Amino acid sequence: MSYYEALLFLHILATIIWIGAGVSLQFLTFRGRQTHDGQFLQSVGAMSDWLAQRLFIPSSLTVFVLGVLLTIEGPWSFDSLWIDIGLAGFAFSFLTGLLFLKPEGDRIGRAIAAHGPTSAEASFHIGRIDAVQRLELVILILVVAAMSIKPTADDEVTLVIGALILAVAVALAIRSLSRLPNREHLPQQT
Repeated sequence: MSYYEALLFLHILATIIWIGAGVSLQFLTFRGRQTHDGQFLQSVGAMSDWLAQRLFIPSSLTVFVLGVLLTIEGPWSFDSLWIDIGLAGFAFSFLTGLLFLKPEGDRIGRAIAAHGPTSAEASFHIGRIDAVQRLELVILILVVAAMSIKPTADDEVTLVIGALILAVAVALAIRSLSRLPNREHLPQQT
């Protein structure tokens, strides 16, 4: 096994761990919302926070570092479109986690502590985080597709299909967010 092959294997393994954990959390959240099980959703939220520190952040950083090393070690360059797509997807995920998911997760925790896991306030924040996490997952899957297909600017059909998938995912996330009650109109909990 060459150094490059070892890097590639570890890069793919870290990607599987990162995205697999994200898919699993989406299914657990869906199940909790489907059954209206507030305690289960509270547990999923706690697991998500715990996993963020121990799985999501380390695996995503591993994917990024190994991707950079693969680009340096392999026959690739940082001006390749598919590498730019990968870097953009990583940046989106990193910034989403830092600027939205972490603060929103904290808001969920505070809402549950103050009003309970089935409160309107907790449901509002769970709905927000759920919509954004689904969008992030679609973006990461599109990045995996780009890493596998390695499109260039000449691959118009591939790029258009990816753009259409992204547009639908964004539209569905916006629709999910718009269906949430206006926060000012949430019932006041005592």
